[in-house]
Amino acid sequence: MKEYIAALCYLLGSVAAVTAQDITTLEKIGPVTSFTRTQNAVTLTCQDDSQVQLTVLAPDLVRVRASFGKPIPSRDHSWAINKTDWSGTPWNFSSTDDSISIKTDELEVVVRRNPLLIEFRDLKTGRVINADEQPMAHDAKGLLKGMMFDPDAGRFVAVSKKLGFDEHYYGLGEKAARLEKRRGSFVNWNSDTPGYSEGKDPIYQTVPFYLGLDKGNAYGVFFDNSYRSYFDFGRSSQQRVWFGAEGGEVNYYFFHGPSIKKILGRYAELTGHMPLPPLWALGNQQSRWSYYPDTMVEEVVKQYRERDLPLDVVHLDIDYMQGYRVFTWDTRRFTNPQELTKKLAQQGVRVVTIVDPGVKYQPPVVEPAPRPGEMGPELSGESLMSGGLEPLRNQSRSYYVFDQGVAKNFFQKRKNGQLFVPRVWPGDSVFVDYTLPEARQWWGDLHRAYTDFGVAGIWTDMNEPADFVDQTGKNQIDVVSHDEGEKSTHAKNRNVFALLMARATYEGLQRLKPDQRPYVITRAAYAGIQRYSTMWTGDTNSTWDSLALNIPMFTSLGLSGQPFVGSDVGGFIGRGNGELLTRSYQISFLAPFCRNHKTIDGYDQEPWRFGKHYEDIIRKYLKLRYQLLPFLYTTLEEAHSTGVPLFRPLLLNYQNDPSTYNLDDQFMVGADLLVAPVVKPDVTRRLVYLPKGTWYDYWTNKKYQGETTISVEAPLETVPMFVRAGAIIPMGPDLKYVGEKPFDPITFNIYPDEKGSASVTMYEDDGISPAYKQEGWRRTTVTVESGAGGFNVTVTKPEGRYNPGSRKLNFVINSPGRAYKVATITDDGTARQLRIN
Repeated sequence: MKEYIAALCYLLGSVAAVTAQDITTLEKIGPVTSFTRTQNAVTLTCQDDSQVQLTVLAPDLVRVRASFGKPIPSRDHSWAINKTDWSGTPWNFSSTDDSISIKTDELEVVVRRNPLLIEFRDLKTGRVINADEQPMAHDAKGLLKGMMFDPDAGRFVAVSKKLGFDEHYYGLGEKAARLEKRRGSFVNWNSDTPGYSEGKDPIYQTVPFYLGLDKGNAYGVFFDNSYRSYFDFGRSSQQRVWFGAEGGEVNYYFFHGPSIKKILGRYAELTGHMPLPPLWALGNQQSRWSYYPDTMVEEVVKQYRERDLPLDVVHLDIDYMQGYRVFTWDTRRFTNPQELTKKLAQQGVRVVTIVDPGVKYQPPVVEPAPRPGEMGPELSGESLMSGGLEPLRNQSRSYYVFDQGVAKNFFQKRKNGQLFVPRVWPGDSVFVDYTLPEARQWWGDLHRAYTDFGVAGIWTDMNEPADFVDQTGKNQIDVVSHDEGEKSTHAKNRNVFALLMARATYEGLQRLKPDQRPYVITRAAYAGIQRYSTMWTGDTNSTWDSLALNIPMFTSLGLSGQPFVGSDVGGFIGRGNGELLTRSYQISFLAPFCRNHKTIDGYDQEPWRFGKHYEDIIRKYLKLRYQLLPFLYTTLEEAHSTGVPLFRPLLLNYQNDPSTYNLDDQFMVGADLLVAPVVKPDVTRRLVYLPKGTWYDYWTNKKYQGETTISVEAPLETVPMFVRAGAIIPMGPDLKYVGEKPFDPITFNIYPDEKGSASVTMYEDDGISPAYKQEGWRRTTVTVESGAGGFNVTVTKPEGRYNPGSRKLNFVINSPGRAYKVATITDDGTARQLRIN
């Protein structure tokens, strides 16, 4: 979060040594001597007693495991994988003296016996999609021990792939880098990196999944290995791409496209689909380190309401707690938390509290019972009973969370059996072993300290995990986790710590509030995090360079299976100005997570802080965000069901257009809205690339033909936006907050294509409960066709069980130079037809 006060002495020299390492010197796996076949896998035994196993999971998904010098372990567990019960996929097997072949309906995997090289081909065309450049390798001689985090935790393993002359690479989760990763090298090691800039690596997250694109055809590779890992996309060699890790197995999944969207769908199936968040999570959010006391929180909300700025969420950072003790309330600063959340709820504002993993190390002091008044200001008996006493009691003598965790043996320990005691905000602290299922349940249930007081969501932070003693993790090198009985150390578990903390939090909220959708935010993560949490890009700077990184970082996360993302609007560290804040909102008003957040010693940056001129423009875009909620929620549900993100690079929608392959200063929302923000100061005009098709300027309805670059005006009050011809954008009324009133009317803004056609299927549900999982949703399809000098509009009978009630539906034809009348009908849940002349 904000520990730039602690020294950051990361071992970048060691990282550089690894990425420059010639992996051809590592011990290569031996040639194939025999094989066995089962119903869904082929296991190869090698001359050096190594084994390689290829498992067919789906026609377009094959898993590759390799164990060096010994058989494949029987233990097969991953915290990232969500689906293991793959139904039988038909496949054919054949072998010759030179090779082994596996064929599905889409893919052929050819394994050369000597040397052992794996090649993936498109079955229909025979085209080689991806091929080993050299055999898989391991550090049998310990050549790399000097640079490894923990040489005793395992040996380095590596996979080398051929580098195509015109091959492009994307994904790899959260990286402070451009969209296209070709010629880059990266390290995955969850790290607390406040104030990072482009090129800083690693940062907070580890998602070892990437996409390759060659001649318009895509494939994916997910290297499911939680040790510190490395990816080199042709930086150190003209002939190879390689990835490796400091321990564990070679264990990767190969996804056949050729469509990126298809790969993302399969990846979501493998690692889990994002559940739908509460609809209010798409609302505007306000935060800083920290708003206190409670009267300041109320004043912030009051200013939003008086200034007619939409707001749904206010965040409480670490200063709401007693001495940074999680699951407590400082009742001097927050005299009655339940009353505060109730007051804010009456104004349509929900509270999200931060929760760090560091539990204050506090052996109880044996003293007489506290005297009356030592809890802080008196609270009503009603509030104490409904919220429970413990989170409000003075914890200075005995801290209930620490006491319970010690009694239950839930905290991490070193190999010698001593408690691991790092230093974070409370001072000496302890961390929970989230690999223990009982510990996860306990941690989740502790959130009653918030839910019982009306808190609506949880913000998990510092979960790399940060440690003020040593940010590299060396202080934790001998920490042991249960890890399904494996008793593994920090080298294996650091990168999954945040994933399991988010899981414990999410599942706890599910138990505590089963009729509400959990809302969790995280800073650190591993692959599969989308099952439990949204995320933001950590402690960014209030600079133009940092702002420019928003687009490639958001889009890369979307291409890595994380659809619900955002950043600190305006930047967290340093002082910006009104122009920077306004341009920041012109990106984030269309990102799933839209939150203004600032450090404790930074200049205030709520929307009104730089004067009326900037405030008025910010208000315009926040109001537009709320009007676009039917469109945004429809697109977010698509992300939930298909794995294809809301916030997209143009590449994702126009995969066959090379002009989009390294374009990362524009983005799209879904398939229909193209946005070209300004990310430099004093710029009032910019170039915009429009892909194939016809495009409408959102502001003027002027039409442009695609596959061209145009120059457009972009004064501070205007972010260039374009709508794809053939699209219909559903919009709702002005709102101060989600739930203020029904979406009534809903206006379908119609942008006919050259044939006069357009269509949309709008998604709706109650926005709160998990009923959408049992058909508690509604889909309404609207189609438009031109004819006889006008337009025929067809509204289908809605699908699903959700009933939003009676309301008005408006239909508006957008056209340059001609104003069509708005047609209005009453939505009564039946199929309807109307004509617009």
